[in-house]
Amino acid sequence: MIKNLQIKNCFTLWLALFLIGCSNTKHLPKDERLFRGSKVIIHDAETSRKDRKQLKNDLAGIVRPRPNTKFLGFRLKLSLYNLAGGDTKKKRGLKQWLRNKVGEPPVLTSSVKLDVNKGLMINLLQNKGYFLATAKAHLDSNIKRKSQAIFDINTGPQYTINKVEFRKDSTLISYDLDSDFYQTLLTPGAPYNLDLIKAERSRIDRMLKEKGYYYFKPDYILVLVDSNLGDHKVNMYVRLKHKEIPDEAYRAYTINDVSIYANYRLRGNEQDTSKANETVNGNYFIIDRKKAFRPKVFTDALIFEKGEEYSLDDQNTSLSRLVNLGTFKFVKNRFELVNDSLLDVFYYLTPFPKKSLRLELGALTQNDNRTGTRGSISWRNRNTFKGAEELLLKINGGIESQFGSVTQLPIYNFGAEANLSFPRFVVPFFDIQNRSRFMPRSIIRLKAHYETELTLLNITSYTASFGYDWKEDMHKEHQFYPINLTYVKTDTLSRSDQLRLLYGNLVFNGIILGPTYEYTYNSQVGAAPKSGIYFDGLIDLSGNILGLVQGADYNKNPQKIAGLTYAQYVKLQPDIRYYLHLSKGALIVARAIAGIGIPYGNSRQLPNIKQLWAGGNSDLRGFPSRLVGPGTFNEYSAYNTKQYIETLGDLKLECNLEFRQNIYKFINAALFADAGNIWLYNDNPAYPGGKFTSNFYKQLAADVGFGLRFDFSILLLRFDFGFPVYEPWLAGSNSLQMNSGTIKNMVFNIAIGYPF
Repeated sequence: MIKNLQIKNCFTLWLALFLIGCSNTKHLPKDERLFRGSKVIIHDAETSRKDRKQLKNDLAGIVRPRPNTKFLGFRLKLSLYNLAGGDTKKKRGLKQWLRNKVGEPPVLTSSVKLDVNKGLMINLLQNKGYFLATAKAHLDSNIKRKSQAIFDINTGPQYTINKVEFRKDSTLISYDLDSDFYQTLLTPGAPYNLDLIKAERSRIDRMLKEKGYYYFKPDYILVLVDSNLGDHKVNMYVRLKHKEIPDEAYRAYTINDVSIYANYRLRGNEQDTSKANETVNGNYFIIDRKKAFRPKVFTDALIFEKGEEYSLDDQNTSLSRLVNLGTFKFVKNRFELVNDSLLDVFYYLTPFPKKSLRLELGALTQNDNRTGTRGSISWRNRNTFKGAEELLLKINGGIESQFGSVTQLPIYNFGAEANLSFPRFVVPFFDIQNRSRFMPRSIIRLKAHYETELTLLNITSYTASFGYDWKEDMHKEHQFYPINLTYVKTDTLSRSDQLRLLYGNLVFNGIILGPTYEYTYNSQVGAAPKSGIYFDGLIDLSGNILGLVQGADYNKNPQKIAGLTYAQYVKLQPDIRYYLHLSKGALIVARAIAGIGIPYGNSRQLPNIKQLWAGGNSDLRGFPSRLVGPGTFNEYSAYNTKQYIETLGDLKLECNLEFRQNIYKFINAALFADAGNIWLYNDNPAYPGGKFTSNFYKQLAADVGFGLRFDFSILLLRFDFGFPVYEPWLAGSNSLQMNSGTIKNMVFNIAIGYPF
């Protein structure tokens, strides 16, 4: 814990960085200037404000060379380069590391070729339809020993599309193209854009491949542009390059035989393609010399069938489904021309070893600030019943402790788990077909977990569940478990009336019975880094029908099943994040997460393993783990004690904002702010001020901080320093911690991975 960290120390640090930045020009060669970047000025009034802004960004982005990178307004890498001094004969050492690895040499004005950059800008503008664009450039050297490139752009009018025609001929491929041309991306009135023309060629290629034209390529399409119409308009004529198209590309093909080599391997340099033990199953020829797989594995996974027209989408879907089975290490396919209209298809599948044993030992962090070690032994069978079913048996154990400003007892945990998953929907009396690129999974899970804080708290739980996990596409995933049964036993606390009062909301003994459904959407999967959203929503129910039938009421008519209390609640937990990419290496992430737990009927609060908390290394990083709230409650403020293990609640609201910036290869920095709290749904005398009210927004704890992240690809190690700035349990102005120029109670967090 660090107390009384003075703001003037931060000012001194910033002043030192500023002075280092000012000295960068002193180290330049004689008669040289530091290139500080470019400025693009667009003079045309015809271009809209939105288009001008986009053009400025595009044009500035192609200027070469790029100026020295900045971090929070300072050329930090250049400063470190200069700090290291001149080059030395030594190949190793701190100076060499700072200079050549971390630092960045100055970008000199003499390396800026204005004419070359003007040509690049004119080319870009013409590709966007500004055929009459002009550009002028000069260097602004008003700042001592620094220069900026100024580009004055006159775009002229942007040419638009007048009409688009496809020049049809007598070939069958021309007829198929013409019949689909109404879906063209080149529409009258749209601005001319070379990227749009390229996209149209790709669209036509995909469309034709869906109609069987296996050998067609986008390069076989030509788009002629006539810009001599006047009124700044163009006509476009789309046609086929008949002189470049080979005979086989003119024909649509049908699938002939589909052969599957289920145990493909290499014998020296010769491929094993023996058809011994060939099995014919419907339209498939399965070569499985070991008889390791039932034919249903392939008939369920493959979309291609004999007699169907070739389709690129079916080809990609079939490959993806085979990979998604998780049984095959390598998957590839090949097409072979049979005659003028038929293609044979060959799939070569190399399985993983059927059985494997794995031992894992390592460090871990939890989002509630627990840090520790964990080990596990798992045994896996990837083809349990010859249908690509996966059986996983696992035992694990570990020790964790709260790391930060509050010392708490270590937590020991042990567990065992058995999972059996089927690569299909297993639904009694129904055969549900799925043509997604991802194989669905039906999962049977048995799990036992024991967690203890020595003599203070023991929680034992046993879970049995059955459900489904499937993806619509790369971005959307569903998890639905209609059967969920959990038995929970909490020990030690219940032996003491005093402890029961103190930690009342941590105790639950009974059954949790009900379905869960979780939906996840991630717009950024499978694409280059771009701005987008992530959403995860959970619906968790327990005891709803049973409680209704029995008329359960916690106060008047508590009910049991098989002699055990059961929980009755509705819980909703949405989590939404937005990722805004500002530039290369710079990112802003915003997250909002809510937890809405409504206990009713047979329950006064959520069961302990379902409750919510606040504080921790992926939560409110300026506060101790699991000790924020509920509401305006704080143990030290209420009782002047520090005996609580954790404080939990039924409702939660949290918002986070984080700026991330890469500063050197694997080193990233971050600035963040968090706000949130938890609340109780019903009053609890042990937590005065803990119930949710209409004043909840005044009870949001807040913190700010900074962090360093070391991204080693296989591991991301995170160090965050959080400072509380608003504590709602303190009265009046005392709740603000940024008073009198002082920041109090820093919390240091160590974690693996990003917080969100």
